[in-house]
Amino acid sequence: MSGDKVTWFSDPMVWLGLLHGAVIWIIMTIYLGLGVAWISLACGGLIGFFLILVALGYQDYRFAKATAIGMAINAILASISVLSII
Repeated sequence: MSGDKVTWFSDPMVWLGLLHGAVIWIIMTIYLGLGVAWISLACGGLIGFFLILVALGYQDYRFAKATAIGMAINAILASISVLSII
């Protein structure tokens, strides 16, 4: 899909890469609480790592870049959870 002339915002794999960690954090915040949602960093990081491996295997560098950005978003959200318990 990376060879096609598809814009990034219409590529579902880019959205998966961007939002996987944020969705995990939101679900953990809703069901477990804000103070415990920091653990989403481990889940999002592991899932993101394997998504990057899949993206690189298919040579979809836009998906890999979006996944790395999604992991950074997850780290920011997880740090909000850590700061809420301090």
